Formats: sequence, structure tokens, C-alpha cells
Amino acid sequence: MKIVIAAWHLKNFNVGIGRYARELIEALGRVDQTNYYDILLPQADHPFTARPNMRYRVIRFPFFRRRFWEQVSPLMVGAYDVLHFPYDSCVAWKRGKFVTTIHDVKPLLFPELRPRTNLNSRIEDWLVGDRWQMIDQVITVSEHSRRDVLAHVPLRPDQVSVTPLGLDAERFRPAEQRHEGRPYVLCVAGSDPTKNVGVLIEAFAALPSELRHRFDLVLAGDVCKREDIRAAIARTGLSAQSKLVGLLSDEALVTYYQQATVFVFPSLYEGFGLPVLEAMGCGCPVICSNAASLPEVAGEAAILVDPRRADQLAQELARVLESTDVQASLRARALARSKEYVWERTARQTVAVYERTVSRSGRAARRYQ
Repeated sequence: MKIVIAAWHLKNFNVGIGRYARELIEALGRVDQTNYYDILLPQADHPFTARPNMRYRVIRFPFFRRRFWEQVSPLMVGAYDVLHFPYDSCVAWKRGKFVTTIHDVKPLLFPELRPRTNLNSRIEDWLVGDRWQMIDQVITVSEHSRRDVLAHVPLRPDQVSVTPLGLDAERFRPAEQRHEGRPYVLCVAGSDPTKNVGVLIEAFAALPSELRHRFDLVLAGDVCKREDIRAAIARTGLSAQSKLVGLLSDEALVTYYQQATVFVFPSLYEGFGLPVLEAMGCGCPVICSNAASLPEVAGEAAILVDPRRADQLAQELARVLESTDVQASLRARALARSKEYVWERTARQTVAVYERTVSRSGRAARRYQ
């Protein structure tokens, strides 16, 4: 088969979609030497491993952004068997089967997250028409997401496949030694309000005074740009012991995971919840919400809490912070759980989706030079 992957979101490697695109492409190269791949890139600064069956093509347009790029770029590479967008979007024209990855249906569940209608979106709607008629297969990343997709969009069950995400265990691994320094509670989150970071601030502020003053609260990611989060920190008197470190390089992110006393992820909704898996791989004890896909990902390896109850989170947070035994138990369970998620499995399952999608058409795969 000839498979085209349009990897626009490599531009956003600090978010889950960008990491998924990069890791999936590299893993496909490791596990599949049979099929031929054209990887479409929006810019040149995304080095990949050179492989004989993978061609990396940088396609730029001077004045147009994603919607134009994703419609036109696939038309420039000729016929293919499968076109895959590793994010939620659609094409107006296709020369083979079309597969898209829908990581979650959050915009359908939370009206405040729905994109605003503008000229670009109206043009896209006019070009694409009924996107669900154009899509041949959807990949999603958890069984919970699959149920949500099927509940909210007009697709058949056989059109939605699950390929759980993986973990780069060479990068996200425990530290050889822990640093001496002030201990901290870590949260990594985007600016999306469903990340629910405010409940963590409330819970941290509700800790017994003596315990609370032994730890800092470290927030990483785009959540640090939110003025309401900064205001909540000030209102609860946590300014002196709160650190908002913003977006981090991979190396810095790993170090923060490795050295944290506990990682807290109180999200209201996740299609998968990659930060939970990353923290586990680094040997960090995890407390996360019991919502959406997170119990599926964390299994028995994390403490699960109701994300709308700051009092419950404060109670579990205190239990972890006060006990090195609890921390050690969570750390061991986290490391064992993280080993179950590898990108090679994601890649093999993705290739199987491509093959099933093409075979349904009754068309034999062609050979490409």
C-alpha cells in the first residue's frame, strides 16, 4: 500500500496531538517495512529517521494556514491507498481511502470549546460537505473515546477503531538519583478549562498548614497563561509556594516528572490522558480523576478521585504526601503499568486499520516506486 500521512500538528509537539504524530510516524517506520509512506510536513525542522520506505516531503504555502494546507498537500503526491490525518479534520477530495484520528469529542460535550464560526470554517464546510460521508475510518485512542464517538457522530461501529497511545520508555524513565531540593506537587495541563486545574489549587490550599508549607505547587504547560488560575493562586494565599513554569522542553518535562513527589491530573475529560502515562513512566506517583478515559489508562496504578470534589482530592493528596510507603507503592505500580504501553503496538494496530480499510474496498493494493 501507499500511505500518506499529513502531519500538520508536528508544529505543536508540546501538545498530545503533536507528540502522537511524531511517535506514530517513527514507530510505523520501525514495525512496517512492507508498505510505502509519504509523510507530509508543514516545515523542515522535524527530523525523522531515514528509512527506505518512507519519504518525507516538506510542503509549504506562503500565505495559507492549516485548512488550505491539508486540502491541497495530499493532492500533490499522486494516487494513494490511504490518506491519514492524525488529528480530527477532513478533506474535500481524496484519491483513496481516508482515515482520521479523533482523539476525543470534547467540543461536542463542552459547548464552550466549540470553535467559532469564521470565514475559513465556512469555506471548509462548503468544500467538504458531509464529512462523515467522506471519512472511511476513524481511529481513536481509548475505548471510552470510541463509545463517545459512536454516541455523537453518524458512523457504524466497524468504522471506529481503537489504537491506545504509547510511551517512549527511553525518554520517560525514572531518574538515576533524586535531586536534593524543595519537594513539590506537579500538574501539567493546557489552557483548556476542562483541565480543571482550579480544583487542584483549592485542594492544595486545603491541606493542613504544616503539611502544605513543606511542598511547592508546580504548574507546567499553557495553563500558566490563564489569568483565572493566577488569580486563584493569589486568592488562596499560595503565591509564595507556587511555580508556573509554562511550556517545557522534553528534557525539562522529564526532569519535573522524575523529581515530583506526586503528579496530579484532575481533568474533567480526556480522550486518553498522555501526561498520566508519561508521569508513570518516570516513576512518579499519580493522582488523577476518575472521569472519561483516565481509569482505563491508569488502571490500578493511580489514585482516582472525583474531579469535582476538592475535599476528596485534598484528602488523597495529604495521604500521599504524608507517607513514603504510599509513594513507593504508587511508584512501583506506575512503572509496571507504563510498560504495557508501547508505540510499536500503536503502530501495528494502525497498520491493521489501514489494511482493513483498504480491503473493504475490494481493491488490491498497488505497487509504488
